[in-house]
Amino acid sequence: MARLPGPPLWQQAATGMRMRRDPLGELVKLHERYGPVFATGAGPLRFVWLIGPDAHRDLFSPQLDRFSWREATKPLLVVDGDTAIVLSDGDDHARRRRIVQPAFSIRRIDAHVPLMVAEIRRTLSGWTIGREFDAYQELRRCVRRIVTRALFGERLSGQADELGDRLQPAIDFVDRPMPHIKVDVPGTPWHRAKVARRRTDELVFTEIAARRRGEVAAGDDVLSWLLEAADPEGTGARLTDNEVRDQVVSLIAAGYETTSAAVGWTLWASLANAGVWEQLRAEVGDEPITADRVKTFTYLDGVVSESLRLWPPGAVAGRQVLEDIDAAGVRVPAGSIALYSPYVTQRLPELWPDPLEFRPERWDKSAPSYVEPVPLSYVPFGAGPRRCLGFAFALTEIKVILAEVVRAVDLQLLDTTEPARESIASMRPKGGVAVRVSGVRPQPNPAAATASPRTPAGG
Repeated sequence: MARLPGPPLWQQAATGMRMRRDPLGELVKLHERYGPVFATGAGPLRFVWLIGPDAHRDLFSPQLDRFSWREATKPLLVVDGDTAIVLSDGDDHARRRRIVQPAFSIRRIDAHVPLMVAEIRRTLSGWTIGREFDAYQELRRCVRRIVTRALFGERLSGQADELGDRLQPAIDFVDRPMPHIKVDVPGTPWHRAKVARRRTDELVFTEIAARRRGEVAAGDDVLSWLLEAADPEGTGARLTDNEVRDQVVSLIAAGYETTSAAVGWTLWASLANAGVWEQLRAEVGDEPITADRVKTFTYLDGVVSESLRLWPPGAVAGRQVLEDIDAAGVRVPAGSIALYSPYVTQRLPELWPDPLEFRPERWDKSAPSYVEPVPLSYVPFGAGPRRCLGFAFALTEIKVILAEVVRAVDLQLLDTTEPARESIASMRPKGGVAVRVSGVRPQPNPAAATASPRTPAGG
């Protein structure tokens, strides 16, 4: 196998500076120069980048014991916690994932659609004709409320913003360019992150304790599931309070940071590309949005898929290689931190005709021109057995929100220039999505769908 290419040592400092300023733009240039596999950095900051499906094949192998996720994801510790699934390896990961995964079954996700509808209608009730505002920020708050209600039920529904505000400084620390410097002095980012972690834990552990004491009846929320569920294999062990906390907080962080970013990009693209809004409106129609109806919206599905192709919120992810792997004919040695970028792979011209054009129709399987994407060329949520646990919930949420917005209002972009990218941990549209409301349609009472119906605990 070939040796790892990459910038020579004398160029590494300049490459590192460019990576800090515009990591994704620099990755595109490095791929063009060195091909699908290359290395950057040195020492503990040396990374091997794998771009494209040939380079991805071993990386997404079902043989999980060939990799460790903890070393590559340890910046998330201050937010997600020591036992979060994304930071877990081996038997601990397998056990925790078996317990948590049923909470995101299609049946249970469908049961949350009414609360998604209720929250987006609540947001839309303030979108009056002539109003100008940042739609991304308003929809971000909507996503935060949806996630809080889905995780905690109605009991904490009024504290969604408080919970998000408590956690935000820790998320901001993770978003900082590497290396993450940890100076524990008041006023520093690391100190603020630690305080944010402590304040978030106060709220979450208080709720866990109240549930354990039986002060709160079990509901259809995710927290109820985590407290009651047992490992379906082995000893039937349950999650400890620390494990419950870590799963809940990691779901909060991922649930509103990445999903709201995807909502922002999708809204901008739907308004910036001629004919997309009108075609969405024609498909969505005037009937109420339900879980069953959302599954019939093929054009909406294409719009969301195309948005996630061009602007995947998780623009970079990776793992540590525990044994040598083959990446497109290049040997990646054991001990390497191997990173992949959905953002770069999903814009490669050899994989996607007119890769920078927003073309929802490329996802229409009934179209004569449809071409099945190459396996491992579309990985906005990862792939294989470590694929993002909440991907189906996120997709449903994005589609419900966009469908309700399309039904309710006509919007005009105040700036049709594509927003700059901000952060790679949860790539957001920098500056938001500024819009003006140019039309409003009569809508049902926003209080008409306030609760999620119960489903059986094993749904």
